[in-house]
Amino acid sequence: MTDIIERQLIADSIEVRESAEGRRVCGLAAPFDKSFDAGEYVERFAPGAFAKSIQERGDRIPLLEAHRRDAMPLGRATRLEETTQGLYAEFLMSNTGRGNEALQLARDGVMHSFSVGFIPVRDTRRETGDGRPLVQRDEVKLHHVGLISEVPAYDDARVLSVRQEFDPDDETSAPKLAVWRARLLTL
Repeated sequence: MTDIIERQLIADSIEVRESAEGRRVCGLAAPFDKSFDAGEYVERFAPGAFAKSIQERGDRIPLLEAHRRDAMPLGRATRLEETTQGLYAEFLMSNTGRGNEALQLARDGVMHSFSVGFIPVRDTRRETGDGRPLVQRDEVKLHHVGLISEVPAYDDARVLSVRQEFDPDDETSAPKLAVWRARLLTL
């Protein structure tokens, strides 16, 4: 097993969810059975590839800005689940300057994609029609997920929602409530 972390750009759309549950960026972090042309080889993730990572450290997977390991994370995984489509992920965004900025960029559609950083554990290799190997990732050690603005490797992996915590005292997010609160205070 190698300790080199591979990175694959995964998504092209992000969902920002804003609710009492917190500030979250959600979406498909890695699709199953979709091919990515990496040049020297073609890659795909098999169902079950992330199962061991989810079981062992699913709540400790960081969300990074792109793949920047030299900066503090933007947030952490609160939900990682293998679905029939692929690895679904929800990340709680940190209430920091960088976390707030990334949340706004996701909401604006600038940070619109995911990219996974992983260490290959077990692969199946076959030939493609053009002589290059098809590398099916049967098991990987998920190191991190990156929130990116670049063109993704896998078109099917998407950030689907972004949620932000609701603050009833914030006049910009709840302007009607602020008006009624002001009227009640003058009574």
